Amino acid sequence: MKQDLNGSNKTQKQAKKHKKLRIEENVLIRWKKKAWMNNKILQIEHNHKRKDARKFFQEIKTFKPQQTILPTTCKDTSGNINSQTDEVLTRWKEYFQNVLSVSIIPERLQQISERTDNHDEIALPTYNEICMIINKLKTNKAAGTDNIIRELIKHGGKTLKQKIHKLICNIWNSETLPAQENGGIICPIYKKSRQVEL
Repeated sequence: MKQDLNGSNKTQKQAKKHKKLRIEENVLIRWKKKAWMNNKILQIEHNHKRKDARKFFQEIKTFKPQQTILPTTCKDTSGNINSQTDEVLTRWKEYFQNVLSVSIIPERLQQISERTDNHDEIALPTYNEICMIINKLKTNKAAGTDNIIRELIKHGGKTLKQKIHKLICNIWNSETLPAQENGGIICPIYKKSRQVEL
């Protein structure tokens, strides 16, 4: 009997000691986590003040939750759910054609043409203006549909800037953009509650 009492006594003492150590451990972990968080916030502020966008957003990404995989389904016009890739792509195409196609009323067209006819002709942009705009381009930004990053244009040299100036002058005179420049990247952003609806 005495051995059982001593054994349970030891177990209770060990349990209390273990509980006390766990509390101390949790306090230490919380303190270290708080110190780490404060250090991260200071780094983010420092990058923001230095206007270092790339490091700023990289640091912020550490706080973001994992991105969810977008669903590959959507509803058609009658409310049925499409899960086949071809049907989903066709539905997106229909949706954006409806959203982005704007019918221009003839009266409105006439008003626009009257406004443009009344203004004096604006001079072509000079080579120096084009160079100044190119030099002001922000770096570390995503490429467009042509996959040309801004750093290549910015550091392309005099010949590239002359070619860009010539292209802009041709566009200015013809008042039409090249066919490949009419495209765009459409990235659907779903609402949290309704990821299937368009």
